[in-house]
Amino acid sequence: MKERILEVARKEFIGKGFYDASMRSIAGEIGITATALYRHYKDKEEIFEAVVYPAVRDWERLCDSESKRQTGIGRKDGLEAMWENDVQVERIVDMIYKRFDEHKLLFFGSKGTKYEDYLHHIVTRVQTETLKFMKELEGNGIRVNEVDEKDMHLLLSAQYTAMLEMVKHDYSYDEALKYAGTVAVFFVEGWRKYLGF
Repeated sequence: MKERILEVARKEFIGKGFYDASMRSIAGEIGITATALYRHYKDKEEIFEAVVYPAVRDWERLCDSESKRQTGIGRKDGLEAMWENDVQVERIVDMIYKRFDEHKLLFFGSKGTKYEDYLHHIVTRVQTETLKFMKELEGNGIRVNEVDEKDMHLLLSAQYTAMLEMVKHDYSYDEALKYAGTVAVFFVEGWRKYLGF
């Protein structure tokens, strides 16, 4: 029954977003009462969380692995190799397009849930890892620029918001790859100048 609830709820949320989705409508589509629905999930937000959880898990895993992968390239093959590596863009596009609807809900349909500022959470994680790596570089005698953390947060937010435009506007996978590559080219040059390494 839970799988059926999530299947129907997913369609309801995709069509209306969290805020305007209706528990009564979800229950009616399944053929049960709203009271029966509450036996499986305590409220609408719990259902929404179950629907978007795979996308949230994807982003948490990406944040965990990407900082290690990129800084690993920087340590092993040098900073130039790290900047030239474009695997991250393809990984993000692949990840999003495997669960496109869930990612669209997470970033554009989650108003009124704990996920409505999820992009801020991702940006904060990326910023924290970048600042740690910069400290490591400084400790190894590599010159890095002193950065204002608010500036850095704003720039990271701009980059990730630009990447998510492909989701907002329902780009095809091929269009998204091309678009994400363009965003990466633009930001990599800016980041190199801004960070100083």
